[in-house]
Amino acid sequence: MNDYKYCAAIVHNEKTIRDLYKTQYYAYDKVRIVSRFLLGFAMIITAAAFSIPFWAKGILLLIGAWLVSTPDFPAQVIAEKNISARKALLPAMTYEFYSDFFTISVEGEGKAKFSYNKITLLIQDSNYLYLFISKNSACMIDKSTLKSQNARDFVNFIEAKTKLKFRTQKSFISMNFQDLRKEIGI
Repeated sequence: MNDYKYCAAIVHNEKTIRDLYKTQYYAYDKVRIVSRFLLGFAMIITAAAFSIPFWAKGILLLIGAWLVSTPDFPAQVIAEKNISARKALLPAMTYEFYSDFFTISVEGEGKAKFSYNKITLLIQDSNYLYLFISKNSACMIDKSTLKSQNARDFVNFIEAKTKLKFRTQKSFISMNFQDLRKEIGI
């Protein structure tokens, strides 16, 4: 018999969709982020260090600065495409967590059941918990919707069921070299 443990939800809006795609991007695309940064930095150095025509320096500096200053631009593009594709009909989702499985109910679309071993990555920030089933599939939970339990109890429950630990997502700028090496597997 599976006993009911927790209930949580999220009502998506444009901000939550952007946050979801940004978190997914920083979790799974570290090599792409580093590559964009290094390419932009190389373009800036090339413009500054080599004797090339003024117009070429301008182009290199412009593109290089853009690449360095917009590390999550690909995530922004994907988020905007998804927001416009739904034409403001963003989903409201309810999650129910039981001893051996959890369910996801999408308003107007139905309900699905999942095993905890399907979860591959756990991330949290100040407002949300992200339970990634794959790179392109995640449960985003608004911490304030955890009914009658606190978020810490829920976090402990999910970590025990998945045998994973929640991690706090770091932005590229806040990473040190050791964090970067660990993230991209060098």
